[in-house]
Amino acid sequence: MRHWGWGWRPEGRRGAWRFAPYWLKPAAMAVPWLSAGLLLLMLHMIGGTMTSAEGVAFDLPVSALADGEPTPLVALVMPMPNAGETYVFFDDARYSLGNDMSVAALGEHLAERSLKSGNSTLLVLADRGVDCSQLVSLASIVRRSGIERMLFANRNPEVRAE
Repeated sequence: MRHWGWGWRPEGRRGAWRFAPYWLKPAAMAVPWLSAGLLLLMLHMIGGTMTSAEGVAFDLPVSALADGEPTPLVALVMPMPNAGETYVFFDDARYSLGNDMSVAALGEHLAERSLKSGNSTLLVLADRGVDCSQLVSLASIVRRSGIERMLFANRNPEVRAE
């Protein structure tokens, strides 16, 4: 460095380091890494609580194309846009998923038919306009009525309806 005549020497730019004590410098260098580690730890801790919730678990088949089971219990689920409700048609009866009394009657009817037929599988024909929350509530009703399996029907792409 060049030494000026009056004893002034320009110092390099050290930013905040020229005011900090010497012992604090290594700790200050580690703060961003500690913050990132703490953030990852917090995300890991809350990650498990965000994904666990009560609900109805579906036992999905391994292969949707090959699996099938004959069942005498068939329910048709359709949304009714004019009424703003979702209806379940089962054994020539109509049940509304928005009405508590209708839901209770559906559960009793499902339990009675399951015991009478000796089959604990329900085939559900659901329209694609049915909200997923309605299907989950239907699955809850079916589970409470004692039916062990639900099969959701798929539309066969080779068959064309006119």
